[in-house]
Amino acid sequence: MNLRNPSKNLASAAVLISAGIWGLYWIPLRYLEGLGVAEAWTVALINIPAAVVIGVIFLLQYKSQIPYLRHGILIGVFMGLTVAMFTIGLVHSSVVRVTLLFYLTPVWSTLIGTFWLQEPVTRSRWLAIGIGLLGLVFLVSQGGGQLPLNIGDLYGFVSGITWAIGGAMIKRYGEVPMPTLLFFQFLLASVFAWLLRCRSRPCSNPKPYVLLVQVGPASVAISIGLILPSILIMFWAQKFLFPGRVGLLMITEVLVATLTASLFLPNEAMGVIEWIGATLIVGACLVEVLEQPAKA
Repeated sequence: MNLRNPSKNLASAAVLISAGIWGLYWIPLRYLEGLGVAEAWTVALINIPAAVVIGVIFLLQYKSQIPYLRHGILIGVFMGLTVAMFTIGLVHSSVVRVTLLFYLTPVWSTLIGTFWLQEPVTRSRWLAIGIGLLGLVFLVSQGGGQLPLNIGDLYGFVSGITWAIGGAMIKRYGEVPMPTLLFFQFLLASVFAWLLRCRSRPCSNPKPYVLLVQVGPASVAISIGLILPSILIMFWAQKFLFPGRVGLLMITEVLVATLTASLFLPNEAMGVIEWIGATLIVGACLVEVLEQPAKA
């Protein structure tokens, strides 16, 4: 197994697995929310432990990282924005609806890849996009629970665009080392979360130190044991795949998020129409995975 130059299928499988893990991301977020943790604190608790671990590696290799800082920070800005907005969206709005709005990202990824990276777009790719979007339409038509549209939905939509831009940059500047990519992504996610939520109201919790002691161990375990590995796998795979393909493969997150939300959140249980949409999304993933273009 060559991790420096993997096959397209191996990189694609890595994206599928990583995206599936992210489909469970809403569970620790809602858990922390239930304990009274404010949105910005939630983002920090999940991202800062991973930033510390990667930050140590980053500092130990600092001299070798210097040539890549500019591109690393730029990618970190877009990926950090993505995590901050997506996290706040999941806390404030319907898990299903925010996830689906984020997963308009294959459209943005394909457009960016076509015009900026000269990504070859085959008929199968357009077919996969069409099937996937049709599935999203079915899911959105009657899904999302009873919550009215709010700022969380807007964040979910915009986070799909920033993710597509950041993913294209990872592909374009594939020489940027992983510690640089991850460190700035985790660090800036917390910074942007505070800027987005705390400018309108205080981002404080009653008895914050008590809450930190209560949720700290679980947050560290989630951050280092779940979030860090999944992001590491995703960023590694994006160095070898075009963003349009990555965006389509990541639709598996929609399935996991939708299935788990329908099981554990009564107001987001799926009906027949939603299941039709889920089936179409699986079909889109299969079309994309089975396609064998000359380039990744």
